[in-house]
Amino acid sequence: MKTPAAAALPLFAALAACGPTDDKSPHFGTTERHGKDPHTFYVNNGSEPEYLDPGKSHDSASSKLIAHLFEGLAAYGPDAEPTLGVALRYDKTKDSRFYRFYLRDDARWSDGKPVTAHDFEYAFRRVIDPMTGSQIASNLYPLKNGELVNQGKLKVTKSDVVVRAEPSAGGAEVQKLPKGAALQILGRSPVAVATAIAPFAEEPKGVEGLGFDKADPSGAPEKLVVLSEAGKAERGPDEGGRLPAGDYDLVRRLGPVVCNGENDFFFEVRKKDAPDKRGVLPGCMLGASKTEEAMVLVAKHEDLPTFVPRPEPEGAAPPAPIGFVEESALQTDTSVIGVRAVSDSVLELELAYPTPYLLDLLCAPTAYPVRKDVVERFPDDPDRWQRIENIVTNGPYELSAWKFRYEIRMKRAKHHRFYDKLKNHEIVWMSVESYVSSMNLYKAGELDYSGDNGSLPPNYIPLLEKKKDFERTNYIGTYWYEFNTKAPPLDKVEVRKALNLAVDKKELVDRVLLGGQQPASHFVPDFLGGGYAEAAKADQDRGVDVFASPDAVFNPERARELLGKAGYPVVKDGEGFRAEGMPPIELLYNTSEAHKKIAVAIQDMWKRHLGISVTLRNEEWKVMLKNVRDRNFQVVRFGWIGDYDHPQTFMDTFMAKSPNNRTGWKSAAFDDLVQKARSTGDTAESMKLYRQAEKILTDEVPKLPLYFYTKNGLVKPYVKGFHFNRRNEQLIHWMWIDEGWQSNPSDEPAFAPEAFAPPGEY
Repeated sequence: MKTPAAAALPLFAALAACGPTDDKSPHFGTTERHGKDPHTFYVNNGSEPEYLDPGKSHDSASSKLIAHLFEGLAAYGPDAEPTLGVALRYDKTKDSRFYRFYLRDDARWSDGKPVTAHDFEYAFRRVIDPMTGSQIASNLYPLKNGELVNQGKLKVTKSDVVVRAEPSAGGAEVQKLPKGAALQILGRSPVAVATAIAPFAEEPKGVEGLGFDKADPSGAPEKLVVLSEAGKAERGPDEGGRLPAGDYDLVRRLGPVVCNGENDFFFEVRKKDAPDKRGVLPGCMLGASKTEEAMVLVAKHEDLPTFVPRPEPEGAAPPAPIGFVEESALQTDTSVIGVRAVSDSVLELELAYPTPYLLDLLCAPTAYPVRKDVVERFPDDPDRWQRIENIVTNGPYELSAWKFRYEIRMKRAKHHRFYDKLKNHEIVWMSVESYVSSMNLYKAGELDYSGDNGSLPPNYIPLLEKKKDFERTNYIGTYWYEFNTKAPPLDKVEVRKALNLAVDKKELVDRVLLGGQQPASHFVPDFLGGGYAEAAKADQDRGVDVFASPDAVFNPERARELLGKAGYPVVKDGEGFRAEGMPPIELLYNTSEAHKKIAVAIQDMWKRHLGISVTLRNEEWKVMLKNVRDRNFQVVRFGWIGDYDHPQTFMDTFMAKSPNNRTGWKSAAFDDLVQKARSTGDTAESMKLYRQAEKILTDEVPKLPLYFYTKNGLVKPYVKGFHFNRRNEQLIHWMWIDEGWQSNPSDEPAFAPEAFAPPGEY
């Protein structure tokens, strides 16, 4: 049970004045562990976790704990390389689309029951099931049909159903389908038409893509962007040409089109009570009718997983509609997803596209097993299973105590194969959000490691980086600000560009952050894996790096020009500037000294270079997350830490349907490029497409990239087996406390990791 943290206050208060001093010690603070058990490891986790549910976790405060409580098919090694987890070996096809994993027979849950392939099958399907509400389900979109099921576009019949030619129960019968038939939903009838944009008289030809923005409560009107060979055209509200609001029948489905990055179609619609009112609209502009008895236009979905290797189809035709069925006759069925337990010890995966980074992805919490009987034990309170008295885990450690906002304790899991190998028998995770307090706890010897989730106070880094216990490495993450692109004045791309160009990111990292970070003119770290780093270096060597252009780096004069084009001319005001007519902007950040310092610096830059007034608002992490989900913000402090070492993990956060795209921005051209990139087996060509998609982001600026992370930390010299890495995944079971550290220069992990053998042939 979680309990209050009142006991923590005296200790933190006592340490508050214990700031660093420039002493002559080669280390920062004490190197003694007086009164500390040599088998107990103390580390700061920063914030309280939002979830201990691997399928729902999407923040680092949660995932760091989960990575010790649970174990996937693969697990991070000392250098964040994939090592053996629950799987002992695997087979795969040459095109990286079919995988077979063989599970170890000694894997156990914390209650002693075996971990089986069925647990993984259940966990993967649960993440994809839209009822779970996972914000990180896109990590498992590589599974065949995972994306369609998660987005509610692929369902199966509950029983035998009649397919009808018209969207009514009395329509002519076309055919009958048996129970369990898989159907792709192409449209719903009746649909609500409430758009003020005039419909097309007939299906437009030569359309390459559409972008549709609904009207926003803040005042931004509807807009339909039509991309074609002839260029870009925009359609706005047309009161004279619009269809009257109301319920409409789908008359027929016309040709395919991509709208907001999703495969879609044009539909002819007819008003139910006024048949002369008809027109052609894309599906993305049709809303859900409140009519409960609805029909859905469907196509047979033949592309079901067979788990038998076969060539990937090229140029597949869009699904052909067969008619209408009652919506109530369909249900979500996760059995159509490309994962199956062949037996207790064999799991097979069939993927929708080549995924050479799969082992890396399987190390992340999204791919950890959970047990059905544990998770579904409390149907009226689906998160209750995570409580300390209910949770059942399969990792090297298990929960032993939880004092809310103070500390979380873990002990060795007695049924785990590492039990006798773990030199850290217990872990104490402190919940200290203040970087200064965390640093002082470390100095006083209360922490062995400052933690993966914390940072060091920027002002102290020049002193700390001289110490032997200071660590720094590149870290695959990007710190950015996110714009609410539906809220004026941020709905104007010129305003977003101006705000980006008015930030001196080099000054920010050199004078404010002081942590060796790299200024970011784009979104994917230049040192990312998967072939991205090589592509970035090749562009830089050729002098064709588009992310180093004058429109991508600090340029306050160009920023003022763009703000003027947006309708806010920047004029001289004494020794500074004033943006005429520009309303104040609110910048939201979660409570932290470092986030505040960055916000204050950018507040000053926007005022100094553009004459914009900026107010700051800080909130606790969980409160901020809710406000962001409700889009109750203008500009918010965020960033992204790669879930795996590949650009897809960053690009996914900008996709139109991604739950991690909180900006309201969408681009059909961007989504199309990313979908092509992720499905391209040729690495060089794939990276070329990813960088083209990223260029759209730097042109549209839905988020403002500030810097690529480095990780700065403090770790005591007696901690062995600690290997800083760009994944920032330091699992504590590889570490140990060496009481004879002064005479032992080695830094070997507590025990040797088990590497995967080369895969067999699937």
